[in-house]
Amino acid sequence: MDYPRRLTQVREAMGERGIDLLFLPRAANLFWLTGVRREPVQGTDHNAYGDWVAGGYIRLDGPVRLVAPRMGGAFYVEEAAGKPWFGGVRLVLEPEDPLDVLRETLAGFGLANGGRSVRIAVDERTWAQTTLAMQGLIPGVVLSSASELLGPLRMIKDDDEIAAMRRSSEVADRVFEVALAALGPGVTEQEVAHEIDRAFLLFGAEYTSFPTGVYFAGEGPLDATGTLREGRRALQPGDSVMFDFGGVVDGYCSDFGRSAFLGEPSADYLGVHETVRLAQTEAMRAMVAGRCTTAEANAIARRVIADAGYDAGFTHRLGHGIGVTVHEPPFLDGVDQTVLQDRMTFTVEPSIILPGRFGNRVEDVVLVTPEGGVPLGNVDRGLYVVG
Repeated sequence: MDYPRRLTQVREAMGERGIDLLFLPRAANLFWLTGVRREPVQGTDHNAYGDWVAGGYIRLDGPVRLVAPRMGGAFYVEEAAGKPWFGGVRLVLEPEDPLDVLRETLAGFGLANGGRSVRIAVDERTWAQTTLAMQGLIPGVVLSSASELLGPLRMIKDDDEIAAMRRSSEVADRVFEVALAALGPGVTEQEVAHEIDRAFLLFGAEYTSFPTGVYFAGEGPLDATGTLREGRRALQPGDSVMFDFGGVVDGYCSDFGRSAFLGEPSADYLGVHETVRLAQTEAMRAMVAGRCTTAEANAIARRVIADAGYDAGFTHRLGHGIGVTVHEPPFLDGVDQTVLQDRMTFTVEPSIILPGRFGNRVEDVVLVTPEGGVPLGNVDRGLYVVG
């Protein structure tokens, strides 16, 4: 990845908007801009002392300053090593007040109590504690969203990013083989999901890109929408299966979906599957760079499903942007009006879900090109009949 080029692009955008400082906590934007990898979320708000001041501080020129907690700080020291755009790592030690570290960092840029208007762009996931402290340290500071700077750049993938996303999709393809092999009478959704998660790690993923979804649907109290679902439904003949999973490879996400059936599917279910597959195909065909909007792609898929009489069963948006995060703008929904551009990447994931009966979905990561949408994975979109 050409991180120096990305830094140059972002700094040019900062200069155009009069931004003095860009602050990015340890998350997707910092990874995309500087190559500092993320750690898996551990499910706690504060993982280490001083979390709220940790991240990358970027000026219009000079090295990026990285602040990290002392606990786990060796990871960030290693991440910054060998990257000449960093000026070292400042660790927050337990005996010191994180507010003093923030004051020191801002003063090092000549910003704290500077007596002039200062503009800082912050990541959307910045702690409120951080922004409040910045306002206290720099009276009159003007805060704005970093998404205005990074969002337009992240939407268009370069060659290295597309290659990474192909690798991520290839791993998901391999994991699907494991998922199918795990299906059989009596197996639970939770057991299959555990096999999927384990396969991602075995095949080289860093971690899953979102909680793995395995949904069995048929007659009974648990339905395909997830209502009252605990992942404990046991697969039985006549059940449909919907998969929804993805992993992170080289920092980039996959998001994959297919459908299966245990036993002999009815003609009705086979027709539903063909409708879902046609909806995806028609949407991808229309996703020509410069000639289709996100809302139009969504409407095309919805029309196919509505014409088949299943409009009430398609309850979600057609898809979403994907890259270093699994859900990122633009979105294939009825509100977003973004014109598709060459090298944008989306999931295209129509479904038909009829609670108490069955569910069916097909999902791929799709690259926008001048000829239309091209899937990055290689798994057949047919229905997989088991047993």
